[in-house]
Order: sequence, then structure tokens, then C-alpha cells
Amino acid sequence: MMSSISVPQPKTFGPLGNLPQLNFDEPVQSLVKIAEEYGPIFRMDYPGRSELYISGHKLVAEVTDESKFDKRVWAPLAKVRAFAGDGLFTSWTEEPNWKKAHNVLLPSFSQRAMQGYHNKMIDLAVQLVQKWSRLNPDETVNVPDDMTRLTLDTIGLCGFNYRFNSFYREEPHPFITSMVRALDESMSSLQRLRLQDKLMITKKKQFEQDIRSMFSLVDHIIAERKEQPQEGADDLLSHMLSGKDPETGETLDDENIRYQIITFLIAGHETTSGLLSFAIYYLMKNPDKLAKAQAEADQILKDPVPTYNQVRNLKYVRMVLNEALRLWPTAPAFSLYAKEDTVLDGQYPLQKGDSVSVLIPKLHRDVEAWGEDVEEFRPERFEDPSKVPHDAYKPFGNGQRACIGQQFALQEATLVLGMVLKHFELIDHADYQLKVKETLTLKPDNFTIRVRARGGQPVMAVPGVVMEETTTQAKKKEPDAVNAHHTPMLVLYGSNLGTAEGIAREIADNARYQGFRSEVAALDDRVGKLPKEGVVVIISASYNGQPPSNAKAFIDWIEHADAGEFQGVKFTVLGCGDHNWASTYQRIPRLIDEQLSSKGAERVSPIGESDASGDFEKQVGDWTEQLWPDLARTMGLKLNISSNSERSSLSVQFVSGLAVTPLAETYDAHVAQVLENRELHDAGSERSTRHLEIKLPEGITYEEGDHLGILPQNPPELVELVLQRYGFTGTEHLVLDASGRSAAHLPLHQPVNLYDLLSHSVELQEAATRAQLRELAAYTVCPPHKKELEALLDESVYMTEVRNKRISMLDYLLKYEACELPFERFLELLPSLKARYYSISSSPRVQPEQASITVSVVRAPAWSGQGEYKGIASNYLANLQPGEEVVMFVRTPESGFRLPERAEVPVIMVGPGTGVAPFRGFLQARHVMKQQGQQVGEGHLYFGCRNPAHDYLYKNELEKAEQEQLVQLHTAFSRVDGQEKCYVQHLMRDDAHQLIPLLEQGGHLYICGDGSKMAPDVEDTLKKAYAEVGGHTAAEADAWLDRLQQEGRYAKDVWTGI
Repeated sequence: MMSSISVPQPKTFGPLGNLPQLNFDEPVQSLVKIAEEYGPIFRMDYPGRSELYISGHKLVAEVTDESKFDKRVWAPLAKVRAFAGDGLFTSWTEEPNWKKAHNVLLPSFSQRAMQGYHNKMIDLAVQLVQKWSRLNPDETVNVPDDMTRLTLDTIGLCGFNYRFNSFYREEPHPFITSMVRALDESMSSLQRLRLQDKLMITKKKQFEQDIRSMFSLVDHIIAERKEQPQEGADDLLSHMLSGKDPETGETLDDENIRYQIITFLIAGHETTSGLLSFAIYYLMKNPDKLAKAQAEADQILKDPVPTYNQVRNLKYVRMVLNEALRLWPTAPAFSLYAKEDTVLDGQYPLQKGDSVSVLIPKLHRDVEAWGEDVEEFRPERFEDPSKVPHDAYKPFGNGQRACIGQQFALQEATLVLGMVLKHFELIDHADYQLKVKETLTLKPDNFTIRVRARGGQPVMAVPGVVMEETTTQAKKKEPDAVNAHHTPMLVLYGSNLGTAEGIAREIADNARYQGFRSEVAALDDRVGKLPKEGVVVIISASYNGQPPSNAKAFIDWIEHADAGEFQGVKFTVLGCGDHNWASTYQRIPRLIDEQLSSKGAERVSPIGESDASGDFEKQVGDWTEQLWPDLARTMGLKLNISSNSERSSLSVQFVSGLAVTPLAETYDAHVAQVLENRELHDAGSERSTRHLEIKLPEGITYEEGDHLGILPQNPPELVELVLQRYGFTGTEHLVLDASGRSAAHLPLHQPVNLYDLLSHSVELQEAATRAQLRELAAYTVCPPHKKELEALLDESVYMTEVRNKRISMLDYLLKYEACELPFERFLELLPSLKARYYSISSSPRVQPEQASITVSVVRAPAWSGQGEYKGIASNYLANLQPGEEVVMFVRTPESGFRLPERAEVPVIMVGPGTGVAPFRGFLQARHVMKQQGQQVGEGHLYFGCRNPAHDYLYKNELEKAEQEQLVQLHTAFSRVDGQEKCYVQHLMRDDAHQLIPLLEQGGHLYICGDGSKMAPDVEDTLKKAYAEVGGHTAAEADAWLDRLQQEGRYAKDVWTGI
């Protein structure tokens, strides 16, 4: 039942409601006129039902959010279910056969499938051209009729290898007669009262007879294929008969295959024939556009019959088709229902189950989205895909329920229109005035023209099959593994943030091309199980001298293993660290190397060490480059030492459909709601820090000191730059397949929306790596530009001009237009979009169902000197509004960043800037402890900022905590006019005689913030203070701080990116 909402509505007529205001022959056009009068949202009442229509792009953007709305099989489609059943177009999303058939059929609409269909499409397009070329000068062409013949025959041949032979019939094929009559009856019955409908006995009998006729033909096609299977067939029918749903392992039953065939015969020819007819009409009425399209066809279609690649290059012809679809989308509406109670545009409430219909012809004429010239035919609107207002352009529907065959339709239409333009002059002999005919679809009514051959080579025959390299899969073939010796290689990693794991997977992938049988696992997965066959390669990081979370058990095992335990094991180690932490730098990798070697294992290549604050990429690359010859020498293997490790092994096929990024599953992430997002800086500050309150999903808990991991999104402006560079719109769907390189962060073997892929899966802004620069140079055809890119590979030039200036691969790709890097290679070279971690700045003892984070917004002049640099995650979070959702997870840090178990234990907290975040949670917890009657120990908080007038975070809260005797507050300000710069370590130096005794008496020390300078400086200050206060040596001071950490009384929450 439709909820009562205050929306405009035309006058009603008693029990008929608004039915009299519809022209039964032109219901869609009637609704468009009503929308022009009543605006972007209005309501219509019909006997027994009510409909809400929308056509404004902002409203459409809301209802096409698939988390809140899903497809509704509205009244016209519900009638069609009588003969299309639960086919893709007429099924509800929750029906099992929809998802099953969608999964089974997706490969049939990939770009590679389009290539396979090309010659069959040519077969039928040639029949059209030959027919028109044989007409006498005074004979006319009924464009919609001939296009219907063409598109029906095309879907029949490509889909089921069945020839309707429509060009050889005076009358339509009986199947078409039955189908058209059944569609007309489905639409007409909606305009009748129930009593009238019951009295239409003859109509009902004819409807039932037409259904039987359609079923008879389709069942015959299915039975014949089953009895006489066609070896090597790669059409829709073969996929439906043999394909299995990858999710359930189930196949489609014969009844559902029948419904799918009927669905494709309806949708696959009615809409495309209308599209071609509208396109020809608008070209004839716009001679300048016609001349431009014909010039492109003449230039590109050099052969009498186009090749697949030539059709793909008809860019302006495709723009003509897009504009024709804008003005008259042949499928003119789609309907949705609300999954939950919601409010449209902040003012129109909808109850769960309420429906909304999108009136596409009016949406495509939304002046706010398209400009004042919405009625003009201007294909150039689609020249720059980044400027197409996607929320205002929905000719194929929306999201996962969008038309699965849109690639097929556009490929066919581009081919046919290109051939027509190349071979014929189009003559508007009767000055045709557009009249739109409405059935389930739209097309020009009684649209006739004359044609005249333009000369040149006639089309006389269909070419033989020529298989071109037409997907975006790399043309170069992968080198075969040299002497595939199948030596086992186990690559183990210890990694919290994914860097070491990524290196491990890269090595394992390269090993396969060197003939190894490689496997990847976390260190903890191989406790007690190091193989003595082959070689073990270990990649590990350290975290404040401690093992990563997935290496703790392994480290404990090897430390307590007996002498000789690893006799027979061959190994090598690569460490990841940060030299700013000199006392613990590479501690874990070195420990692994030493323990394995001392207990019997054979080191086959020297330990490597990579430094996050140094030339990390080069150090990893140098070690990896040396690994292969070392393995060849020590293990007596013949390896392909000179092979290029930067192979392209990612293939991209464009399809229809959707999938989700695997990153959320990798992190076990959940969707949470933003409750509050406020600025912490005063108005006079040039910088920004945001406080976000987040409502946690049910079942998610945390403790003070935990981190909130956030999966951010790349900003739209960056994504649009990629789309523009490669000529995509962002609405495309693709299936990725990787055979050689690790691509675990990409959604492989399933359809994904291109815009979502670029937004959620890859880093677009990281500084270009040397590997990326080498690839850019290799694909650059302009010699001077090639040399410029190659010059950046020099060690000193790279560091100063690329890495230190943070110039990305995308920046260089945009700068050097002569670089022809294929899209799939670009995608493969991009690293995974990393989760960002923020210290939780609240305590669950106050509000267990929500957590806060404190985010410094990175926004400053780019070090490259070009424009502004914006941090991906911080700006994403800064722009989130209350009520919006964020993907998050809770992570406990490895450093043991926890309050002491006993409240009376003294604590010293050091957190300048946003480093104060976890201590805000600590103070909230101490406040609750005190309220509960516990004795709270002495506390000191060292906080620093630039200027107390601008960026004193949580000033009122911190001062109140001091008044409540929860903490003594020590503040350092570094940018106050007339005062010397003061940092937290300066205050701690002055308080040395107070702090050192506290720590000696069992107090706990915490540092949070910058790990590159602040934290090391604080450590140096503390060690000097310890030496000075107690008269100790520097070595004793180092040992003292190490002892605090080993005892669990010193914890750091700092970041180095490993």
C-alpha cells in the first residue's frame, strides 16, 4: 500500500483516478507532459493501485542507491511474466533464477564474446545493406520495420544459431506476430478496468494461443540443440545449457532457458531497432551531424565489410547513438521499491515496499543536469565521458539490474549505423515529422525514407571468420617458464599493513615463471612445518621491535626450537623496517635469519633489508634481482634470469553486472554509520582536523587504545581523470582475470563496475615507482618523451623529482599523451588501496555502541609545484555527512597500547596534534573509574600544537579533565608570535626529575603520533633524562627503555607504513 506523501498530483476522476489523463496510445508521452507541468516528482492514481513518478536527477540519484532500493517488476512487466516468466528482465532480484541466470550468462556479453559475435552480426548487416542497395530510386524504406527484421535476426543467430530469415519474408515470422500481439495485450490490459478485462474473452484466448505459439518454437530450439549439440558453440544457448552458476554450481532448467530466450528475443530486438530508427531520424534532421558521422565512417571503414576494431573506433557514431538514447530511450521507464522506510529529498517519506517509477525520457531532459538545450540533438555531449551526468542518464536501467545486453546492443547498433552511413545517402522524401509509437518500448511510427547508394565497393559477401585481438588483454604473450623444474618454493610473510604480504605474493608469482611451484602463507600458518624440500623465502616487518600479528607464534617457535631443528631447510629473508627506530630496526627479520641459520638451516641468499624512510622500492628490487641468480647457483637450477618480471598478465573483459571489492572481506570490514563530523580547529586556522563519531555495527566492540581501520574511496576528480584518459564513462562493467601477477586486491572472475573499481580497489595518488616509470617509457611512442621518462629512473633524479615530489603514475600518464599504456596494464601496475588506521579517541565505558576518531585533513600545495595535494582518506572522511556510511573494522595494535589493569598505576601520555586521540579515550575511561570509586593514579599528558588560538584540539575537554584531577596537562606551542618554538620533548626534558621517578616506581609510558621525528626525539629526551637523573651511561639508558617496553610499561602508537 502506497504511503501518504505530499507530492503534486493531477486532478482525479472518482474511481478512475488519473486514468482519464493518460492517452492510452501514448502513456509514456502523457506522463512526460504531466511531469513538465507538475515537476520532478508526482503521483498518479489508477484503479486498484497508485504510482509515484520521478524524473529529476537528484531524486533519481537517491532511488538508484541499491542499498536502499531494488527493481520492482511493475505492472507492464508483471503481465509479460505470463510468457517471459522469471527471465532476467521480468524476475525479482530475490528470485533464485535471476542471480543464477545472471551469473551463467555474463560471459556471453563480455567484450571477447562481442568479438565472437562480430561475423554473425556482419552476416545480418550485409543482408540489410544488400536489400537497400537493390531498391529502385522511388522505392521507400520503412526504417523501423527493416531494423526490427535486422535486430531480431541478429539476436536469433548470435544467441541461438537460429535464422528467422526476416529479410526473405513478406510477413513477419509467426513467432514475431505472436510476440508483438502478446506485448500489445499486456500493455492494453493495464488500461482496462477489471470488469472490462474479464469480458475480453476473445482477447484472452488469443493471448493464450500466442503464448503457446512462442513456447512451441523456443522449446523446439532447445530440444534440437540438446539432440544435436554444436561442438564449439559459444552462443547464449550453449552457455545456458552447459553453464553452471559459480556460486551454487547449479545449471538452468529448461523452463528457465525458455524464458531467457523469449526475454532476449523481446529485449534484444525491440529496443535496438528503435535505437537505430531514432538515430537515423535525428541524423536526417541534422545535416551537419550526418555529414560528421559519414565522414568518420568513410575514414575508418576502409574495407567493404568492417572489422571488429574498426567498429570499435567509430567514436562519433557511438556518440550519435548515445544522444539518440538520451532523447528517446527505447525502454522508457523502470520501477523500484524501497527496501526500508526512507525519505526522498528530505521531505517525501516512503514506507518499506513503496514503489517509485523513473520516467527516463523526462530524466534525460533534466535542464539542471543537461543544460537549456535539452531538446537539441547534440552528440558532442558525450565527447567527454567525465562530463556526462550519470545520474541523469539511465537508458539501460540501473546497477545490477541494468540491461545485461547493453554491450551487445551498442556493438550491433554501431556496426549497422556505420555501414548504413558508409554505403547510403539518406533522403527525407516526405519531410517526416516524428511520431513516437509506444508498446513496451518506443520507436518512430511509420518512419519511411529513401536511400541512394554512395558508390564505392559494393557489399557482396560475408567475410570469413577473422579473429582479431580485440579485448583489452595485452597482446604480448607471456613467456613460458624456462625448464619448469617444479622445485617447491614456500613464501612466508609477517605483515600487519600488507606491504610485506604484497612483496611475498609478487615473489611467488615471479617464481612460477622461473619454473618453481610456489605457495604463499603467513608465518604463523607454518609453525612446526618448515619444508625441507625446495626453498623457503621469508618477508617480514617489525613493529616497535615486535613481530607482526601473524608471525608471533612462528617467532616463539623458532626461538624455543632445539639445535639442529631446521637441518635440511634452505631459506632466505627480506626485512621491512624504518631506520628512524634505530634500536629495533629490522629486529624481527634479523632474529628469523639468525635463529634459522644457527639451528641448522642453509641460507641460500643473504638477508635483505628495506627501509621505509629510505629508497624502499629500490632496496626490495635489488634484493629480488639478486635472489634468482643466488637460487640458480646454490640449488643447481637453470632459471630465466634475464626475463622481464614486469609482465602483463591481467586481462579485462567488459560486461554487464556488478560485484563488490574483495578488500572489505580481506579486512573483515563492516558498514557503519557516521553520526557526527565536526571541525576541531578554530575559524582562523588554515588547517583542518575533524572529529567523527561513528555508530558501530551490532556485535563490533573495542577497547581504549584500539585502532579504527577505514577503507577510503578515491576522490571523484581522480577517478574522472582516469576515465577521461582512457575514454571510458565509468558506467562500464568488466571482468578481470589474472594468471601471473598477484591481484588479490582486485575483484577477479566476476563483474564489477569500472567507476567502483577505480574508487575502491586501487591507489591512484601514490608516487610512481620505478617499475611504473619503466612501463610508461616502454609504451611511449614519442622519442623525446620516452627519454624524459627514462631519465627519471636515475637513482638521484628519481628520489628528488618523483618520490619526494609525490608525482604519481597517473600524473605522468596525463602529462605524456604519447604514452599508449593499455588500461589493463595501468590497472595491474596500481597498488592496492590500503586501509588507513586511526587511533580511537573515545572509551567504550562511556558509549559502547559508538567510537570516535580524530582526523588531520591533509590538504596543502603539492610538492610537485602543480596544484594542491589532498590526502585520500582524510579528505574522504572530512566530506562524510551524518547519516552516510563508511566501511570500517576494529584492529588491536601490536604494541600493547592499553591502560594499566590497576587504575592507581601512574601514566605518562605523550600525544601532540592528533596523537592526543587515544589519550582522550584514556581520560574518559579514568573519569568512569573515578566515578565508580576507584583510586586513579597520577597522570601526565604532554600535548602540543602550533597555536592555542587555532589548533588546540579538545581544549575544553582536556582542561576539564585537569580540573577533575584526572591528569596534569602540559602544553607545548610551536607557532606563537614572539615565543620560541616549544615541543613536547622540551617540556619533558624540564620535567625529568618528576617523570623518571614515576617510571622507576612502576608507571606506564605511552607515545602516540609522528613516528619519523617526534617519537624518536621523545625517546632520546627520556634516555638523556634517565642518564642525567640517575647518573647512568648512554648504554644503560638504552637498556632501561628497552626493559620498560619488554615489561609492557612502554607502548608506542606510531606509523611508518610497513
